[in-house]
Amino acid sequence: MKLNPLILALDVEAKVAKSLIEELKDTIDIFKIGSRLFTEAGPEAIDWVHAQGKKVFLDLKFHDIPLTAAESSRHSARLGVWGFTIHTSGGFAMMKAVVQSVQEESVIQKKIKPFIFGVTVLTSLSELELKEVGVNFSPAAQVERLVLLAKKAELDGIVSSGLEIEIARKSGENNFLIIVPGIRSGEELKIEDQKRVMTPQNAIKLGANFLVVGRPILEAKDRIKAAQKLLEQIRF
Repeated sequence: MKLNPLILALDVEAKVAKSLIEELKDTIDIFKIGSRLFTEAGPEAIDWVHAQGKKVFLDLKFHDIPLTAAESSRHSARLGVWGFTIHTSGGFAMMKAVVQSVQEESVIQKKIKPFIFGVTVLTSLSELELKEVGVNFSPAAQVERLVLLAKKAELDGIVSSGLEIEIARKSGENNFLIIVPGIRSGEELKIEDQKRVMTPQNAIKLGANFLVVGRPILEAKDRIKAAQKLLEQIRF
């Protein structure tokens, strides 16, 4: 079954998340569980999604020494998630260790291997802020470098701003998956905590496979209708 491209970001309190999963289970196929929800509810939050027959995008962005990142990823595979994230800036050795551990664990557990997505440059970072942490490249140039490294390590895809989709698509294979956060509707393209944002229509046109959406759905008066409207906008 083909999954629809919307990934709902459950960056809310646990009791709210549980209610949202139940409310939107017929509209959303993949739910994102990030550090906010996971540190409150733990693996139980994953069970809530699986209980509704839906998939989990575990967005904990592992970034550590290769062994630690690999073992954390191994546990993610045991949890049966659809996909999870690591930071590409952790380097080639870390990414390769993660890929190997997940492949091994998936065979041991007799489960489908989860997709491993490398986070490139956070959508909250501008060129100036990259320079503040010693990265003397534009976000686009840094994304290109990290995509090539992720490909070399055999990751399944990357997480990147919509503004760098074309660069990521050019640097990756056709089957290289691209997840784009920072999705806003046309009237909501205002600067908040995320600086490099894009409309859902443009992201899909440029080559994104999946879109992480939070506020445009979560803050809507009718969340189901808001999700359905987004889906209509990206079906060409």
